[in-house]
Amino acid sequence: MDIGNRKNIKKDILFALSLLTSDIITLCLSFFLAFLPLDLATVGENLRLYYIYAAIGIALIIVIFSIRRLYSYRHLYSGMGENSIATLSIIIGVFIIIILNYYFNREGYQLSRLWLIYSTVISVFLIMISRALVKRIFFTILSRTGAQTRTLVIGANEEGKRIAHTFSKSKIEKNKIVGLLTDNYDKVPGDARLGDFNILGNLGDITGTVKQHSVQRIIISTPNLKYFDILNLLDRIGDPSVEVQMSPSLFEFSVSRMKMFEYMGVPLIQIQKVSFKLFDRILKFIIDMILGIFLFIVFALVYPIIGLAIKLDSKGPVLYSQLRYGKNFKKIRVYKFRTMRTGADSEKQYTKEIYSRDSGFKLKQDPRITRVGRLLRKTSLDELPQVLNIVRGEMSVIGPRALAIEEAEQLKDWEKKRMMVNQGITGLWQVSGRSDVDYDERMKLDLYYIQNWSIWLELKIVALTVMKIFGGIGAY
Repeated sequence: MDIGNRKNIKKDILFALSLLTSDIITLCLSFFLAFLPLDLATVGENLRLYYIYAAIGIALIIVIFSIRRLYSYRHLYSGMGENSIATLSIIIGVFIIIILNYYFNREGYQLSRLWLIYSTVISVFLIMISRALVKRIFFTILSRTGAQTRTLVIGANEEGKRIAHTFSKSKIEKNKIVGLLTDNYDKVPGDARLGDFNILGNLGDITGTVKQHSVQRIIISTPNLKYFDILNLLDRIGDPSVEVQMSPSLFEFSVSRMKMFEYMGVPLIQIQKVSFKLFDRILKFIIDMILGIFLFIVFALVYPIIGLAIKLDSKGPVLYSQLRYGKNFKKIRVYKFRTMRTGADSEKQYTKEIYSRDSGFKLKQDPRITRVGRLLRKTSLDELPQVLNIVRGEMSVIGPRALAIEEAEQLKDWEKKRMMVNQGITGLWQVSGRSDVDYDERMKLDLYYIQNWSIWLELKIVALTVMKIFGGIGAY
């Protein structure tokens, strides 16, 4: 076992212990907080029962977490639905408490229903927060110590390049893409590259490449390798500690929407069709209204300050409006705080460059942006007036970005599917890198959001948006 593998084992153990300690403390706190609203007079001498069943419940939940691999570094990726598994595990743990209490105390004292409900709700809420914080702290420490996962991609193709690019940008786990291998045995020139990544050789070089670059993870991203090819590949890798993963070429689909099963010995992946059901639409509407009104109230005192700053900084109106396409290409007038000098839309030397796919419909160093405008864009405060569009039902808080007419008319056919829903102030691509994400990637992330919508994804984007705003990363 080499030094790199020993470090991986230590990392796995530290990761598991960190989450385990956090979960025990959080669950103890949750069950205690759930006890506070109870009337002590009604509990009386049965207080000991609450301690016993709380301890049993915490132990059960920890065991279920372990069985569901919530302490495994290798299995704990964001796509596996960690929050859903944790929530279900807590509910199961509390349900078992109810059964045990009924069975052993059938003729005696029954635990307070309020305590059981509060324990469940508080535990779910605090577990989500604590695990997110622990993982962020853990990965931040790993990043600062220079720890990284050395990854090799098999498949020198567009999908392989995209996977390598996505992994290299990960803020959660620091990945070092050592390079790519072709999916055949043809000779590869020594200086061959695909995008930003070196092509290190072909399949025949797999053993030497793994040893030379101390590879820890291999991702197979090609449809050209058959069953026996992969078995042969696994034998030639040799090191059992190297993770080997396959991309099913379903990049835009979330794991939560896929179910793998076997039929007559054939492994199949079932993809659930996603649609906005009536309940989902009502729930999203309620979220939009609550967040819209909340944003308006919270920033009510900020509006006049921003308006005054804009007026003092440059001539022109405080608000800027522009016709854009909303849901199903319906034209809507979108409002923002003005961040450019007056007449910026008529400066054709810049508008010609902006409304081009080559520029990604953005100028990183746009001279038309004012000093106050640059600050507003960096903090995304220029988007606040769009609360009016939300209240009017024309936009959502979360959704694909509302496109200018000139930009929307250049969409490819597959990209037009992003217009099926209300456009939003913030979305998945904004929190994935904001303006630093290239245009094709933005379109794919917009479609990912539509195809994989859930209440968890909605709330996650809201939380990530807040963090991105305060981080001030990527906006211009």
